[in-house]
Amino acid sequence: MLNPEVIKFPAPKSQLTYTHHTWDDPKRNVTWQRVIKDHSFNRKVVVLLPDTPIVPNSLSDSFTDDAQHYLVKNLPLAEFCSPNFLQAFRQKGHFHALCCDTRIDVDNTAAMTPDGYLHILVDKFTYQELQLHGTLSSHILRKPQDRYVIKINTNEKTFRPGKSYYERVTSALGHPRLKFNFWVTWKPKNGDICPSSVAKYFHDLGFVVEEQFPDIYKSIASEVAMPRLDKNQTDDGEDLEPEDLLEWIGCQSLGIRLETDPSSMCELVRPKAYDLVSNVNAVHCTGFFTTEYIVSLVGTLRSWLLERSPISVPWLSVTVYGHPDSPVSWGHQEHSYRSNGDNFYTLVLQRDGVHVFKVFGSTQPLRMYPKANNNK
Repeated sequence: MLNPEVIKFPAPKSQLTYTHHTWDDPKRNVTWQRVIKDHSFNRKVVVLLPDTPIVPNSLSDSFTDDAQHYLVKNLPLAEFCSPNFLQAFRQKGHFHALCCDTRIDVDNTAAMTPDGYLHILVDKFTYQELQLHGTLSSHILRKPQDRYVIKINTNEKTFRPGKSYYERVTSALGHPRLKFNFWVTWKPKNGDICPSSVAKYFHDLGFVVEEQFPDIYKSIASEVAMPRLDKNQTDDGEDLEPEDLLEWIGCQSLGIRLETDPSSMCELVRPKAYDLVSNVNAVHCTGFFTTEYIVSLVGTLRSWLLERSPISVPWLSVTVYGHPDSPVSWGHQEHSYRSNGDNFYTLVLQRDGVHVFKVFGSTQPLRMYPKANNNK
């Protein structure tokens, strides 16, 4: 028997945006690079490569080059406020840090974005003990309301040793419940400096540091009908709907073979206008990926696409998934708990430009309890 209360929970809302850009788009504030850089914490990358049964070494290396990250165990949040750390890493490169084994719906968690903001999500008791300014979490509506968001800008002029605000924050962040296992990466502005310097820094402080590399998994589908993106190549002259293209990419990533007619198991069908390719290789990379890594990977894939025949490789796609338990998703926006896949984007690469699919979650709270029936 189904739970009779389920019907009282409203479905989470989401919004899909679709844009198309040329590779050298003059509108710098809406380019595809801006979308990538607005999404700091990336857990998985899935690339669809048509007519590529064996990924060449030059392309395969791009999935692992500069993709390592470091696990720092039992690191207090106060270490990110140290003057030595801020001067050596925050001000001289792009630093990412994310709690790797916490759950945003029940645990205290934190992250640091490359622009120097600390994002902290804590329970009511920890929040009261910290005595720092924060706001009630807007995405988890429950009884009791016990999740709070704290944002700390380490770039502020008042965030300096000797200032009262700095001393109060660093003292609070030394709380024993604000000690986590972090994934960290650092991209120095000076190319002569090794990114592993951040690992040595924490190791010299006495913390356990482990170097980790991404896991690569590949799956190949044969005789695949790829949608035609140019309406001039379709029989009816109509554009393919963005939602249909995104669903097709999702099916290929999951290894779902689409038929010409819908069935009781799957209503999705192969596109009406398509190019039949011999195979599609889905490359799944799981790790902790920076925005700089994604931009570099897209550049490599674009160059590879230009070398291939348009007949055998009409286009390719890159889907980037955020971490499901990251406290932030897009920019500084709070990440809503497991609601409708609001933490990913897809780039469809063509020779003349790129299609960008971006999913926004609802800005409304996700109700964690049924609405009361006032008619009883």
